[in-house]
Amino acid sequence: MFGRFVHWVGYDLGISPNQVTWGRLVFFVPGWLMWIYKDELAARTGLPWQFFGYFAMVVVTMVIVFDIVDGALARATGQVSDQGKVIDPLVDKLITYSTLALFWSSIDKVGVTLLFVLDMASTFLRGVQVEGANQFGKKKALSQNISKFFFAMAILAAAPWCAAVGNFLIWLAVILATISVGIRVLPEKVKKKVLVLIPQILTMGNLAAGLGTIWCAFDSRLGLGVILNFSAMAFDLIDGAAARKLGVTSSFGKYFDTTADFISFGAAPAFLVAALNGFSGLSVGLGALYVIATCVRLYDYGRSKEKTPAGFFRGMPSPAGAWLVVASVLFGQPGICLAALVSASFLMCLFSINWVHFSRALPNLRPAELTAAVIIAAGLASVNPYGGIAAGPILVYVFTPFWRKPNI
Repeated sequence: MFGRFVHWVGYDLGISPNQVTWGRLVFFVPGWLMWIYKDELAARTGLPWQFFGYFAMVVVTMVIVFDIVDGALARATGQVSDQGKVIDPLVDKLITYSTLALFWSSIDKVGVTLLFVLDMASTFLRGVQVEGANQFGKKKALSQNISKFFFAMAILAAAPWCAAVGNFLIWLAVILATISVGIRVLPEKVKKKVLVLIPQILTMGNLAAGLGTIWCAFDSRLGLGVILNFSAMAFDLIDGAAARKLGVTSSFGKYFDTTADFISFGAAPAFLVAALNGFSGLSVGLGALYVIATCVRLYDYGRSKEKTPAGFFRGMPSPAGAWLVVASVLFGQPGICLAALVSASFLMCLFSINWVHFSRALPNLRPAELTAAVIIAAGLASVNPYGGIAAGPILVYVFTPFWRKPNI
């Protein structure tokens, strides 16, 4: 679908990549100004200021999404040019940091300053070395862009925890940008030694976030615990991909990753639910069932990985099970959490069904999937806004085996 869209833009409409880049800047300015003057616009029109805030967020999001289009269009139509190589990163940086400046009061200024310096260094090195962005640079941009959504929601929904998530993503972007720049400047011998450590450091982040979640459960800080558990999922999504891209997979890394997954996606969600239920006998018992199911799931993954279709899991993956459980915690209803524990335990051990890998599903969301996630999130948001936002995507993912099947 994306390929057909790019073909339509480039060949049917005759729009060049540089025109797309300049168009992004033209559309960005009104959206940026609308956010700044949302209160004044609300006073003049009588509409809620949130209306203009959400509209501005949609405009800026579309501008960011079209950053993918100009590069793909240049490659598809053979219109890669020296002018485009200069204009595109300059427009990207202008849009990125102008947007982040809107949230200056809630953003971590040290983190965003470091990110800006590393971004400039990376852009300079890319020009000198005549190389495109590496995988860490692309992941950095993704983390950076998603952070804007959370900073905006912190203001629009009066949700301070969204700002905390945004700052976490900024620091994750700093880490990824540091790795990206380091890969470009380190001597080859040193680079090889550093590359071996990168996946282990990311896995350590997963483990640390999981342990932090358990600590939050005992300290009755369940909201922070949920944020940390989602952070563990982010680290888990990156560490395996980093190891494969860098070609530094090892037996130790596999066992370390499994241990981190057991803590973050097995024990940690069970502790959150037990804490919400006052560590009642039923919640501890069902939590133990969930932990056992996670162990079985992780064991089966190691045993049957070679026999499973590429890009798929037998049974729902443990991070998805954790997502389902921790999303239920946000609703604050003990019964919902216990039902989520039982459901996740069952789905993780449903080995006759294949679930698509997150890394394939997230970058290739189908319009129907995105629409369903938004509708579910909006419906549940009437009960709890945070729980609705978290539950929408995972509830769609639970049912993906009905339409996302392996090509055997």
